[in-house]
Amino acid sequence: MVERSEIMNTAVKSNPKNKIHIGSYAFDAVLVVFMILFSIVMIYPLANVIAISLSSSQMISSGKVTWLPKEITLTGYEIVFGQKTIWIAYLNTVKYAVAYAVVSLFMTSLLAYTLLIPEFVLRKPITIYLLITMFFSGGTVPTYLVVKNLGLMNTMWALVLPGAVTAYNVFVYRAFFRGLSIEIREAAKIDGAGDISILFRIYMPLSKALYATFGLFAVVGMWNSYFNALLYIKDEAKQPIQNVLRSILFTSGATGGTFDGVNQLVQSGKLNPKNVQYATIFATVAPVLMIYPFLQKHFAQGVQVGSVKG
Repeated sequence: MVERSEIMNTAVKSNPKNKIHIGSYAFDAVLVVFMILFSIVMIYPLANVIAISLSSSQMISSGKVTWLPKEITLTGYEIVFGQKTIWIAYLNTVKYAVAYAVVSLFMTSLLAYTLLIPEFVLRKPITIYLLITMFFSGGTVPTYLVVKNLGLMNTMWALVLPGAVTAYNVFVYRAFFRGLSIEIREAAKIDGAGDISILFRIYMPLSKALYATFGLFAVVGMWNSYFNALLYIKDEAKQPIQNVLRSILFTSGATGGTFDGVNQLVQSGKLNPKNVQYATIFATVAPVLMIYPFLQKHFAQGVQVGSVKG
């Protein structure tokens, strides 16, 4: 052992690069261990939700459910997906998310491209105005009054329009557009193309990663949002899925009686309120979990390109 240690020390002293490699391997090992622990912390809550939603009432009440379901039952999911309210909320959320993403990408692109044009005389004042909005916001009450006075209450546009354009997104778009060759725009101008045609036929096709990234941000942001719907949407038939989930979690209580027929099952011991609650939670996040892997490549590419171009 002593001879081996001496040999290692001699090798390190004779070649300093060996010391660097040993330190690099040690750092990689620590990083791997940290990421494994971090992944467990992130995965466990979701795994626990799925396990409880699939477990029997007796196993849940006894606290024996952790990673894996015990005495598997699909009663919670049958109740959740048997409700018309859930499907209506799903359709509402998809409609809101798609509309928000389209409007956000479209309006942000227009503003970012406009600020890119050197001959636009209002470019500097608008840039200063956008910078101010990054430090000061109107607040909830002024925004509510604006939405109400515009007659947008209880409509999809109350959720879509107020946050469709943000200063940060505009600056990222502009930085990305600046990274594209200016000769492309000049050549298109010589060929007689207008600014709208240049934006939609040249800049947008060259910015697919950017649009995929911010489109995903917009969809996920709207999908997870519930507060604006609480303020602006009063019609239950227009509520998004997050508000239905909130209603289930906060009003079902010990009986779980939000849905039809749940009280009888809970009182008979065949169903635990958490079956319905946790099944609704998973049903709410499942669409995003299924869509994200298909957009992950564009998402990572868009984040990298945005950081480089910025």
